[in-house]
Amino acid sequence: MIIITQTIGIDIGGYIKFSCGEKKIAIPNVIGSPTPGWSGFASDTSWINNLVLIKDEDEYYIGDLARLQSDTKHFIMDQGKLDKLDEVFMLIKSVLPILSDEEDQDLVLGIGVPLSTDINKMKELSSKLKGSYTIKIKNESTKEIIEVEKNIKKALVMPESYGSYYYQVSKFDGRVVNAQIISLDLLTEIMTIIEGRIIRNASVNLVNASLFTLANKITHALQHKTNRIINPLSIIKNLKDEIDGVIISGKKYDIGEIKEHYIKQISNEIVDNIKRAINFIPLDVTIEYY
Repeated sequence: MIIITQTIGIDIGGYIKFSCGEKKIAIPNVIGSPTPGWSGFASDTSWINNLVLIKDEDEYYIGDLARLQSDTKHFIMDQGKLDKLDEVFMLIKSVLPILSDEEDQDLVLGIGVPLSTDINKMKELSSKLKGSYTIKIKNESTKEIIEVEKNIKKALVMPESYGSYYYQVSKFDGRVVNAQIISLDLLTEIMTIIEGRIIRNASVNLVNASLFTLANKITHALQHKTNRIINPLSIIKNLKDEIDGVIISGKKYDIGEIKEHYIKQISNEIVDNIKRAINFIPLDVTIEYY
């Protein structure tokens, strides 16, 4: 029997993003408990929005299902730090059967984690992921169950922003370049690389200057205006799609002006941190910005 090895890229941030060939999946980094009486989304039977991981006969809502339906739920990251490795493992495992539906398939995982992740945590995550597993998931809407065997041969864990650096280096025929990478997402990171090495003193995770921060600030303003409780995650899709109109309790609100106001604040915070990071770089170094 020929066993094919498949490579999967995983980016762990405010969302966990998966890439495997043509398949691209992103889920919120939320895990939660089942809600009694809930039977899934009748209008949406997709696996990714009705994903349940079955582990030792216990069920866990994953991603959007947990975000929208779990009474008890939490994010697997705290202030940009990756601490709950067991739950990271559960979230990753739950998506693997959707990405790779072949039985008895070997997998190689390339995983990007927040820059603030301790090197020992990175090693621990890599160690925990490697091995053979039986993974069982359920579609909460259709009640379909998938159970597969997966063998994770390798799990390469590195800072998330390093992927951007590698992409740029590949364009220069592998020539090592000095660079400062600014990753703007749910978490904002500044990573400085000199002669191929990450300069930790000149690299930082910006908890207070990110897409999630922007969503949070807009949410607070909308709550004050509408007297409604609003989840910041519901605003993030509008921000990513550059949609200024949001619907709250059947009424449309324009967030364009307030968005621009807070973008300027966050931009200033990012620029200030870039300047501070530059102070840790040797004076004779030439930096190429991307």
